[in-house]
Amino acid sequence: MEYFLHLLVSGLLSGPVYALVGVAFVVLYRASSVLNFSLGAWVNLGAKLTGIGTSTLGLPLLLAIPGALAALSGLAILFNKLVVERLSNRPVTSLVMATLALGVLMRAGSAWTLTGLPSEIPVPFENALLWWGDIPLPPSRLLASTAAIAIIAGLWTFFQFSRAGIALRAIADDIAAAATVGIPSIYYLSLAWALSAAAAVAGGVLWSIDGLGGFSMTLVLAKVLPVVVIGGLTSFAGTMVAAMIIGVSENMAAGYLDPVIGTGSGALVAAVLIFVTLAIRPNGLFGTPSVQRI
Repeated sequence: MEYFLHLLVSGLLSGPVYALVGVAFVVLYRASSVLNFSLGAWVNLGAKLTGIGTSTLGLPLLLAIPGALAALSGLAILFNKLVVERLSNRPVTSLVMATLALGVLMRAGSAWTLTGLPSEIPVPFENALLWWGDIPLPPSRLLASTAAIAIIAGLWTFFQFSRAGIALRAIADDIAAAATVGIPSIYYLSLAWALSAAAAVAGGVLWSIDGLGGFSMTLVLAKVLPVVVIGGLTSFAGTMVAAMIIGVSENMAAGYLDPVIGTGSGALVAAVLIFVTLAIRPNGLFGTPSVQRI
C-alpha cells in the first residue's frame, strides 16, 4: 500500500506541470484553432534561456524568467506576423507543417548559438525533503506543482473575465462576427501566441525544477498530446484533469508494468487512454463539439 501511495502522490505532483505545458497548447488552439506542434521546442528554448540567465549571466531566477518570457513572446509574435497571418486562408495542414518547421529551426538555431553556455536552472530546496507519513515529498516538486496550478488558474481567469480574454473567445467563435463589432483580430491573435509562449516558458522552468527530464518532440507526443486530446482541446479544466490522469497512469505503469514488460509502459498506457477517449468522447472529456449552421 505504501508503494502504491508513493506512485500516486508522485503522479499527482507531476500532473499540474504536464497541465501547464498542455495549457500552452490549449491557449493557442482555443483562440486561433492553430495546432502548434513545435511546442516541445518552445518549452526547451524557454528553459534554456532561463538557465543561461541564471548560470551564465548570474541573474536570480525571478529575474531570468522575465527575460526568457520577453524573448519567446517576441518570437511568437514575429512568427504569427510573418507566417501564420499569411497562411490563414490556406489548408490547416499548411499551418501544421509550418509549426513543425519552426520547431526544427528553433532546435537547430539554439544548438548553433547556445551550445556551450551553462544553462542549469537552480532547483529551490534541492536537498530538502518533507514527509507525509512514509511518503517523501520533495519541496521543489511541491513548489513546481503549486506554481503550475496558480498559473493555470490565472490564465483561466484571464480568458473568462478580462476584456482581452473575452475578445479572444469571440474571435475563436466567429472571427468575421468579431471583426464586425470592432475587435482587431490581428492584435489579439498575436496576444494569443505571446500567451502560449509565456506558458511554454513557465512550463519549461517548472518542468526542470520538478526534475521530469528533457524536452523534445517526444514531449509533445508522449506528454502534451495525450493531455490535450483526453481533456479536450479547448478546456483548461479538462487539461488539468487529463494531466492528473496521465501523471498517475504513467507512474503506476512505470512502477508495476515496467518490471514485467520493460520500460515504456507509461507511453503505452497514455496511447491506450487516447484511443479509449476518442472512441467514447471524440471531443475529449471536457471538450465541446463544434456546431456549424448548414
